[in-house]
Amino acid sequence: MASTDDDPPPASIVEQRDASALEQWDLAERVYRRWDCGALVEERPFTAAENGSADQQVSDTARQANRAVLLERARTAFTANAAYLAKVAAGTATNVDHLAQVPALTRQTQALVRLIVGGDFLDNSPPGVP
Repeated sequence: MASTDDDPPPASIVEQRDASALEQWDLAERVYRRWDCGALVEERPFTAAENGSADQQVSDTARQANRAVLLERARTAFTANAAYLAKVAAGTATNVDHLAQVPALTRQTQALVRLIVGGDFLDNSPPGVP
């Protein structure tokens, strides 16, 4: 999962409250707890459904972070491509510039496919592949 130092850590505890009860789902420990009037009345491991929901939440958080990284890389690529096209238009682009552009465009296309398709394409970005 991609993240930056400015990103808050993913929520590991989800709570639901009403006037007298507190329900808590600890995603890290996979434990459900319920308090009634301040007293712990139930503590148990997650059910299969709760585990599935927790897995989906973790996956969604990772995908959102990867999407944000890919969008930032797309902005950077747009600027780099504009600089390359300016060199081409001015007639100052060299063979080195042209050769470097091919793998750069391939990486950028891969990133765009991941953004457009979404879903599991946003899971676990391999090193060096945007």
